[in-house]
Amino acid sequence: MILEYSNYDRAYIDSQFRDIIKTAITYEPDVISVLPTHLRTAKNILSGTNIKLSCPIDFPLGILETPNKKSAVKSAIKKGAKIVEVVCPSHVLCNRKYDKLREEVKCMQEIAQNEDVEIRYILEYRFFSYDLMYKVANILLSANINTIYPSTGYFIDDIHDNILASALMNKKVPDINIICNGNFWSKNHINLVKKSNLYGFRVNSINGLDLMHKNILNCS
Repeated sequence: MILEYSNYDRAYIDSQFRDIIKTAITYEPDVISVLPTHLRTAKNILSGTNIKLSCPIDFPLGILETPNKKSAVKSAIKKGAKIVEVVCPSHVLCNRKYDKLREEVKCMQEIAQNEDVEIRYILEYRFFSYDLMYKVANILLSANINTIYPSTGYFIDDIHDNILASALMNKKVPDINIICNGNFWSKNHINLVKKSNLYGFRVNSINGLDLMHKNILNCS
């Protein structure tokens, strides 16, 4: 199972951020995702590890035009991101302009193809209908986007709903990798994780990392 950690706190001073990322590294997550402003710091801390550095783009609302997204992606890659997580364009999808999404994904892939960088997409199950989620997942998979996230975490989220959304998408689009990223903090939530049989999970706290490490990865 894939384990990831995200830290999108805008209020940390640099020393706090460094300490938290150093602690996160001890749990050996596969990916650590940070905001663009923290990429260079995180890159230096992750140097010498096998942990991939990731960054969300157009987070959290997905409202940028494609040229602006392209600039943001190029900037993130320049700062050290090896995975770029693009928030799905909300206005485009709500208006069912699927060709616009395909055009955007093509642009993102063209930027990344020569940079040894992976493009992923973030959906928003609190905002989109399930039918729309399935449609988008199929479009992304057909464009060689192999990993997605069901939520930005910006809207009120719950681990039960997040796992359900992930499982339903996985049933309809079984070949796509879904990283469930709902908020969880208790052993009861861990039991849900064990039953879900999903590709991976992303936590946003050290406590979450500790729970996953001890109870899912069976590490002391």
